[in-house]
Amino acid sequence: MADNEKENLTAAPSTEEPAEKTENTETTETTETTGDAPKPEKPKKPVNVAMRKRLRYGGLATAITCVVVAIVVVLNILVSHLTERYPLKLDLTEDGIYEISQESIDYLTKLDKPVSINVLMGESNFQTGGTNMKMISELLEKYTQYSDKITLRYVDPNTDPDVVNRYQAGYSGTLQEGDIIVADANDDTKLRVVSVGDLFTYDQQKYAMYRYYGQGTLEDCITGFSGEQNLTAALLYVTDADPIHVAVLTTANGEPLYNQSYNAYSLGIFAQTLTKNGYDVQEIDLYNDTLDPAKYDVVVLPAPVNDLTATAVDNISAFLFNDGQYDHSMIYFADFTQGATPNLDELLSTWGIEVSDMMVLEGDQNAAQQVTLRIGNASVPVAKISDTDFAAGLANNSLPIVSPLCRSITLLWDSKTAGITHELLKTSDTVYLSKMGESTEDADKTPVGSQTVAALTQRRENIDNVTHQSSIMVLGSMLLTDVNVMQDASYNNANYLISAVNTMTGKGSGLIIAEKQLTKETLTLTTGDLHGAEAFILLIPTAVLVIGMVVILRRRNK
Repeated sequence: MADNEKENLTAAPSTEEPAEKTENTETTETTETTGDAPKPEKPKKPVNVAMRKRLRYGGLATAITCVVVAIVVVLNILVSHLTERYPLKLDLTEDGIYEISQESIDYLTKLDKPVSINVLMGESNFQTGGTNMKMISELLEKYTQYSDKITLRYVDPNTDPDVVNRYQAGYSGTLQEGDIIVADANDDTKLRVVSVGDLFTYDQQKYAMYRYYGQGTLEDCITGFSGEQNLTAALLYVTDADPIHVAVLTTANGEPLYNQSYNAYSLGIFAQTLTKNGYDVQEIDLYNDTLDPAKYDVVVLPAPVNDLTATAVDNISAFLFNDGQYDHSMIYFADFTQGATPNLDELLSTWGIEVSDMMVLEGDQNAAQQVTLRIGNASVPVAKISDTDFAAGLANNSLPIVSPLCRSITLLWDSKTAGITHELLKTSDTVYLSKMGESTEDADKTPVGSQTVAALTQRRENIDNVTHQSSIMVLGSMLLTDVNVMQDASYNNANYLISAVNTMTGKGSGLIIAEKQLTKETLTLTTGDLHGAEAFILLIPTAVLVIGMVVILRRRNK
């Protein structure tokens, strides 16, 4: 039994082991057949280093772009606010049509009285109304930027009639849409009203065709922008504690005093020039109104066709004498359109001046100046400044002063015992004389030497150790202020005459502001449109381009 047990014990392992293998085999076969067992893991592919670099630098480029865009947006907002408050705008036009003169800047920076400017029109009309309207809004904005004493408002008179009613009481005319009211902020009655249309000068022939025949457009007629002249003059007037008041004798018993066919435009432009330079100009009748020395400081007598009565001469003499206080002036225009004026001539002689009946014409065509006057084309003498004290306000002394059809002037006082005399303008030595009313073809063209065509005399009185004086300025022709000549920046007539009047009245040099010519092609861009064009058009895009190129090169080299 022992042997049998030993046999069984020995055999058992061999019997069970194959069974175990068989079971495992079946299980393995079943697993492979059914697919329930997990698949072996595939080996991981190596990471692409180039792709990682592209992702990294691409993200950097995106971040840089975002930062640059954010900087541009922030700077744009910042510059927009700054350009609204400070004069940081760039004028890229050829002639600087959006700039203001240094004279105005100097005046504005020293302004110490509060001024309100109310524009009776919506601001959007100026922003969308083309270049001409844009010039007005840019100019007004610059006034506020150079002086914190100026308050600017755009008012719709239809929806805000209170503003109109507020200033209407102190204005003799009728306020309407498009008017610009410049007023002393502390005194509503001290104001100057300038219409939008008055801020431009026009080609008179084109304007007549447009106005009377409907040919062309108003914009086609515009030749210049006198906005700064008009608006700065308005500022001068309302901030001047003692403005100079001018009486222009335009009528006599209700009828025109001067030859309207030839001289209406000349007188009009002269009065406008005075107004633009801060004078308070009023028209009065020689016989029906009172030439009150307490009300007016200067009287303008524009080439009366008929002689003055003895009473009118006495009134003018009394005005200049001013009860012995003097300090008054007269501007007298002689002209070839006048008849005999013995009473007026006698008044002038008592002031040391004689105006002849001879017209001064240029005999040397090389010395003559070809000009287009309102009455036609002419070859006229060029006048030279004789007394530089009265030309102190000129910005450019090289421009010619033309003297069409001037009457010759003679100074009668040989000494300074009776008064002070000044030769203002004299012609060349090659001129000849032609009698008024006769054909110039029959005149003796022999040169007579230099002739005086503008002069001034003064009477002075020392009162309590203070010098007081009255003056008479005589101009040889109304054509010295021809509308075409006065509006042409090629001539110095307008600037010289206002300089001489300023010196005579003691107003000093004043502000002689040149009109901006608009007849040339210009690039109508301002920094108001570009919000800092120099920074955003040039610097920022260049910086973005450089950064982009650096990023591209680095990506290619990595």
